[in-house]
Amino acid sequence: MSKITTESGIPEDEFQREGLIDRLQQYLQAEPRAWHVRYNLGVALMHAGRADEALEQFRLVLKDAPRHMQSLINMGGIYLSRGEADQALKAFTNALAGQDHPLIRANLAVAYLQLGHLDEAERELRRALEMEPGMPDAWANLGSLLLQTDRLTESVEASRKALEIRPDLGIAHNNLAVALLELGQEDQARQHAQKALDNDYPVHPQLLERLGLQPPA
Repeated sequence: MSKITTESGIPEDEFQREGLIDRLQQYLQAEPRAWHVRYNLGVALMHAGRADEALEQFRLVLKDAPRHMQSLINMGGIYLSRGEADQALKAFTNALAGQDHPLIRANLAVAYLQLGHLDEAERELRRALEMEPGMPDAWANLGSLLLQTDRLTESVEASRKALEIRPDLGIAHNNLAVALLELGQEDQARQHAQKALDNDYPVHPQLLERLGLQPPA
């Protein structure tokens, strides 16, 4: 999924401080064309859970800086979180037109996945991972896609690569459990299903039943 990106020198923890939104709004009243400040206001609003207002600020940024990658990425992330994959696809495609970046391609793939366009999603995931192999979420998403298309051995490989980078990634453990069970490796499948549970991933009750595991209380 999309990460929140920041610029203009404001530290990440500063966006959590009380009063920052008011200060940025006051500055923009005096300097309404200061789009870097407006971008930071959008990020602050995202941190505050005010997604609609954040989207509006990012749209205003794009009027002055039409290819501003960070605004487009953050807009796409908001749309993905809402299940508005068509809008996310537009945002990430526009971002990619400005800069070819593995994070953009990985997020574009998620939009394609939500739309059920598996070939396009696989293409973008593989391109992203060629550019930056150290993205565990992208490997996990590739593992999910390969699982959906019954390429079990490839799914296992992708999920293992995700876990080499981030051993606590619940979705990768879950994907491994499903694939390994279908490949007849029940003991390993059970271990990974338990690790998925240990990392608070919502393992499907039917899978737990097949593996003889208890759902969390």
